Amino acid sequence: MSSTTSRRARSTPPVDRLRVVVAAGGTGGHVFPGIAIAAALQRRVPEAVVTFAGTADRLEATLVPAAGYELDTTPMVAFPRRPGLAALLFPARFVRCVLGARGQLRRRGAQVVVGVGGYPSVPAVVAGWTLRLPVVVHESNATPGLANRLAARLSGRVACAFDPASVGLGTGAEVRQVGIPILPALAACDRESLRGPTRASWDVEDDELLVVVSGGSLGAASLDRAAVELACAAVAAGAAGTAAADGGLDGRRLRLVVKASPTHVASLRGALVRGGGDEVAEVVEHIDDMAAAYSAADAVVVRGGACTVAEIEHLGVPAVVVPLPSATDDHQTANAEALAASGRAPVVVVRDGDLDGETLAAALTRVVALAGVVQPQDPDPDSDSDSGSGSGSGSASPRGASPHADAADAVARWVVELAPPAASTASSAVSAASSISSSTSTNTTEGTTR
Repeated sequence: MSSTTSRRARSTPPVDRLRVVVAAGGTGGHVFPGIAIAAALQRRVPEAVVTFAGTADRLEATLVPAAGYELDTTPMVAFPRRPGLAALLFPARFVRCVLGARGQLRRRGAQVVVGVGGYPSVPAVVAGWTLRLPVVVHESNATPGLANRLAARLSGRVACAFDPASVGLGTGAEVRQVGIPILPALAACDRESLRGPTRASWDVEDDELLVVVSGGSLGAASLDRAAVELACAAVAAGAAGTAAADGGLDGRRLRLVVKASPTHVASLRGALVRGGGDEVAEVVEHIDDMAAAYSAADAVVVRGGACTVAEIEHLGVPAVVVPLPSATDDHQTANAEALAASGRAPVVVVRDGDLDGETLAAALTRVVALAGVVQPQDPDPDSDSDSGSGSGSGSASPRGASPHADAADAVARWVVELAPPAASTASSAVSAASSISSSTSTNTTEGTTR
């Protein structure tokens, strides 16, 4: 077992403040909601000590320290899905991981564990259960993953994003529908007010139709290839970058920003140069500010990960969604269908196997047309603005009653409810004193890099 933090005394810290461990890892769809929950906890209880549990070689190893939190690590042991050597070795390996996680929770003085999904989260969740700590599991996907199905049965407390998420999460579980936690910068983003300034800073002309292609934290080769094909076809079709020979997209010049996997950037740039597509498209390794990207874009092309779906739904961004075909239980298709059914953003869903430059052009043409006639749904001023989200605050996002605006706060409230009374009282007292002396919160993150 290893830890990215320095070795400290093995005695349990005193119960003088709220101490929470967030277990998340593997992909941005698990890590970003975990960071959002951590930020919400420290907004609610500024003196709370929030740390993370995950692995040393997955995305959390980069994102968590960058957000200002300490990360304790154990090796990742994926659940075997078929007989073989891995299945034979799994029990012993998993027990070692859980024992290591138990030691880390004790050293941290953890009082509540929050599991946000992904295989790297499971050892800490199981360790918390064995230590009789309160455990809250958040499930972002419309179809729960294997890791969270196990975690939910142990914890008995599930915060979910969609109604179907309660299926298969344990018959005795307490389920609260709260939405998907999104990072503070995105939760507070007013896309319409940022659109003009952001497009100007990105040098996007009024007659350009900006399409941002992002395969998420791990990239998506099929999206990248289709975007390159579209760019090259647009230039070949003439008229200085119309989207296709049939008249283009909304009569505007096409411009593409493609966020690709770092391992594919060089080859994609080469393909653009060879096909002439570099006149209308650029390939980047990451996008520093996703709030700006969503604001500037006329449309986005994305996978159907829960975190991405939540951001699109919250901001109302026109989107072509291409679910990852290998996703467990096809949960990305379920996410995309739930997004389309919400009516909060114009959405076109395309099968990955059907995706190429031509089908991407057709899908973008359709979603841009939908964006011109379909307005994002605003809440009925006479209706309950909470809309069953479980947040209880009734506060609205910049666009109205987003189901995700208060998700992180809803999970944070539940965590505080479960904390030992002594810790809650001490944290509340310290927080009150802190609010008098300073309005500065600690360890929150506004980063939205992809």
